[in-house]
Amino acid sequence: MLLRDSDIDSLNNQLESLSADNQRQHDNLQSVLERFRNLLNDYSSLKSDYEEVKEGREKYKKQARGQERNPFVLVLVDGDGYLFKEHFIRAGSDGGINAARELNDTIRELMHHTMGAEADRCRIMVRVYANVLGLSKVLARNGMVGHEARSLSPFSSAFNRSQDLFDFVDAAEKKEGSDFKIREMFRLYADMNQCRHIYFAGCHDTGYGSLLTPYRGRSDRITLLKAAGFHREFEELGLPIKELPSVFMSTALSGTKPGPSVHTKSANSPTNGTDGSNGLNGSTHNPNGINTKAICKHYQKGICKFGSGCMKQHVMSNQQLSRTEEESPKQLWSTPHTTGRSQDEIALHLPPLNLKSTEYIPVNKDGDRLDTYCPAPPQDLLDQYYRQVKVAKLCNQYHLSGECGDMNCKYDHSDVPETVIDVLRHVVLQNPCSKGASCRSIKCSLGHLCQKPNCKGVKSWQCRFNHRAHTVDLEVERWVDPIEVPEPIGIFDGDVSPSSEGSPKNFHRRLSSLDDDF
Repeated sequence: MLLRDSDIDSLNNQLESLSADNQRQHDNLQSVLERFRNLLNDYSSLKSDYEEVKEGREKYKKQARGQERNPFVLVLVDGDGYLFKEHFIRAGSDGGINAARELNDTIRELMHHTMGAEADRCRIMVRVYANVLGLSKVLARNGMVGHEARSLSPFSSAFNRSQDLFDFVDAAEKKEGSDFKIREMFRLYADMNQCRHIYFAGCHDTGYGSLLTPYRGRSDRITLLKAAGFHREFEELGLPIKELPSVFMSTALSGTKPGPSVHTKSANSPTNGTDGSNGLNGSTHNPNGINTKAICKHYQKGICKFGSGCMKQHVMSNQQLSRTEEESPKQLWSTPHTTGRSQDEIALHLPPLNLKSTEYIPVNKDGDRLDTYCPAPPQDLLDQYYRQVKVAKLCNQYHLSGECGDMNCKYDHSDVPETVIDVLRHVVLQNPCSKGASCRSIKCSLGHLCQKPNCKGVKSWQCRFNHRAHTVDLEVERWVDPIEVPEPIGIFDGDVSPSSEGSPKNFHRRLSSLDDDF
């Protein structure tokens, strides 16, 4: 029996429908299988990530447990600016041991104050970086160590041996070598959890400001240590500041406190004569109570033979008695008026005498050379200096620069008290260098600016510096390498200002010739 066409069409439609249904089921099955495959891949990836996180967490726990076992604090010291107390340095090897012990004890006390009970679990790591060769020269000039090369080595070696984690590292003679080492050590430990606190002893150099600025206010991590030459800019960081007076010097090597002002008798003070004159020396007092006795210029140069029996006043040039308007030298209309700088202003801006100042020249933003701060010594030290030069005239070249090129020098090269050298340095700085602010010789000990407090800048017998030397900007902009000229650099020896062609012998000769005037 043959099928009708309608039946054939119906069967074809059913077959096509069945095929379509099978295709849909197949597609759905493939979709489910693909999703299941993706789910398995995601699960495998998630499991792998989980294993990595788990492994990392275990490592972190082990590391944290390790850090908990060995916590420490770090003491970073710039040894070129932070000098240990003089009695430690003079004692050599024993001084190095005692200095390390004293530093350990004082830091331990600070830790208890800063960290509380946790301080007992922390060890102390100390890193002192310094140019040992250059520092030895500076200390030798100040009479603290011998004049042999690296004479500070016994001290530093004993310092290293005294404590397991104490190191006095020689940063070599490379410029800013200590700075580079300290910066890298600070960056290495600043964010390390095992390092609980950093005591930073480098506040004499404003270059470290950029290093500490990101940690402004982080008193829980950083404490600043104060010593000689501390800059007030570090006070703005909001970090605690502590001082270790039993460990580090609180004043620069050449720093002496300003001498007392010279007091004069008033008009009401009793005198030996009814007319207000002194029967012994003929000094008079004007109605304003100012002593008008002449000032001994030879005393200011350290060569007065008469001592206390001199008919004239014995005061230094920066300690002149106040004068009435009638007595003061008349200023020409063309003389520029200058407001004198105060002692505090001079001390704040001029750099102290330290290792850097013996190797490099400080200059301001205008390129003018600046001198290290050297205040007037007190009267008792002046008297000691004058007694010394009466016995034997000092060789300024040797005592101020550490060497004398004259093999036949007839002036005194023997050891003298450091206080005498301080006064000698002050006396020399009162005399201007002929090259002025352009001088770049590290051997030049003459003055390049006026450091007399409240000096008005009138060039006269009271002050030998010109007007520019009174108005120069005192702020140090940078430190430059010295430039030595072929001819010898003059070292003033108590007489007139040297010429550019002068030699040390000429200055000594001028000083000797003054003795014949008495």
